[in-house]
Amino acid sequence: MAEKLTDEEIALLCDIVEADPTKFTGRKRKDLDRLTSIGYVEQRAGRPDYKLTAKGAAFLAERGAGLNEA
Repeated sequence: MAEKLTDEEIALLCDIVEADPTKFTGRKRKDLDRLTSIGYVEQRAGRPDYKLTAKGAAFLAERGAGLNEA
């Protein structure tokens, strides 16, 4: 069964491509750490930013959330 995500975590999944994790503090940092630990996002190799995993993309696709990935 899929993990229950908060509205804030879902919003972060939608914004992850444009997010600057170096500026995350408090709640956003905890949300990012949790999403990483449960396999929805991963850090890009050798870079400070993150990307959705297949699991994260599938989660958003199931909910009809659009992504703006260029």
